[in-house]
Amino acid sequence: MTCTCESTPDGIYLCNTCCEGLEWLLGELDSVVGDLVRAVPRASLTASYGERVSSSGSLHAPLPVNEAALDAHIALDKYLMVTALELAKVTGARLTGRDSSALSSYVLSHIGTLRTQSWACDVEPTLRALVRDCEKATRTATQAEFAGTCPTDNTELFTHAGGNTATCRTCSVVYEDVQGWRSTAKAYARATDDDIVGYPKALSERLAKVHGETVGADYIRVLAARGLLVRVNPERSEDGKVLRPMYRLGDVKALITKEEAA
Repeated sequence: MTCTCESTPDGIYLCNTCCEGLEWLLGELDSVVGDLVRAVPRASLTASYGERVSSSGSLHAPLPVNEAALDAHIALDKYLMVTALELAKVTGARLTGRDSSALSSYVLSHIGTLRTQSWACDVEPTLRALVRDCEKATRTATQAEFAGTCPTDNTELFTHAGGNTATCRTCSVVYEDVQGWRSTAKAYARATDDDIVGYPKALSERLAKVHGETVGADYIRVLAARGLLVRVNPERSEDGKVLRPMYRLGDVKALITKEEAA
């Protein structure tokens, strides 16, 4: 039986060289997927705007989305899943998870069994091509900007970064003044955020994600210790359990604004 690049022992379809290359690729996938995740930011954007709102009067969607990186990640996960499931038919071992890390670990742990499968020689070149697509997506793909939801079929609308029109991929309706919509959406998101209540860490993350403000959770606790922030939840629950203090985001924002103006 012969591998794609050199002779192999009887019953083995993947030579030592290709096997080593596959093991290296599988070991590198966590790093590749990490780059993909960072390339597909999914920040929260809630807004009311004209006809492009849901029945609840608001819409909630990712902003922005690197669609090329997202597609590359999906393709990689699908191939890893197919490969792992084919191996599971032979080994009888259950999958330990369905994310990229768990799937690649599963394939790696059963690499000996994989070498005995007639389709094994296709895995390394296919996986290498998928990894190449992932790396290309994280380097060169243009981020798409969220542009509302089509009221006809609820399809999420996107435009190229800086674009001012968005076409629904389902019904082909064209929406204009996207940048105007985004400005309105962001203003609405900032205004409604004032009433958010949360722990210091959650408020810190919200300030960074939506408002571009770098305010550490420890600093929010310092403001509270100085008596500048008032907790909005009781100190104990009805059964007497001590509760961690929660604060209002608008109060934190007001203090930060005051300090910046000083």
